[in-house]
Amino acid sequence: MNNKSLLLNGSFFEDEYFKKIDIINNLEIKSVYVFDHFQNPEMKSKPVYEIKEAVSKLNEVDKNFEIGSMVLNVRNRKKDILLNDYIYQFMEIKNFNFGLGIGDEKYEKKNKIFENNIEDIICEIQNHKIYDENKVNIILGGNSKFLIDLSLKYSIGLNQWQGSIENIDNKIDLFTKSSISESKISFCTKNLKLSAKELSEKIEIIYVLSEKRTFKDQIDDISKYWLN
Repeated sequence: MNNKSLLLNGSFFEDEYFKKIDIINNLEIKSVYVFDHFQNPEMKSKPVYEIKEAVSKLNEVDKNFEIGSMVLNVRNRKKDILLNDYIYQFMEIKNFNFGLGIGDEKYEKKNKIFENNIEDIICEIQNHKIYDENKVNIILGGNSKFLIDLSLKYSIGLNQWQGSIENIDNKIDLFTKSSISESKISFCTKNLKLSAKELSEKIEIIYVLSEKRTFKDQIDDISKYWLN
């Protein structure tokens, strides 16, 4: 099962990104994700893409992978801007993997947090006329009981940011008891040497690219350890 994906680092598009995309195409991965930060979460001195621009660039190139957000923070923008300028536009992309989150201040201090209700946003997406037609996939990013309960209630995806394999196994148990496929669970990791054998083959592993190593070195690790 091709269930391995990438989350792009903030400065990914700053140099030769067309060449990088060609290399990624040769990896035959499932999805390429981008995050939603206003400053680089790993190295503040580095530039960072804006999520809408990053999605647009990925959507315009020739590719053999899906596109996704990991995650779009529903509290970063006014609701009308969030829906009209981001969510509805992303939904136009077939098989878009819609990672949604409510954010925290771990990586950046927020000047303003908008009180958008993530459950309302989930319903807005699922009730949209092109949700089924374009096979949009919703994924909640977070480890709280609140978000886990929402993913079970709406039978949507759930992403765990790093953490233990044991926590993933616990989520598999919860999904199985609710008759929801464990394939809706994904795991973000910075360990490019993590073997897929350590997890259920149905779990999507999302490898997080770093600012601290070259793209080439990371791709070499990816090719060596988890594609063969």
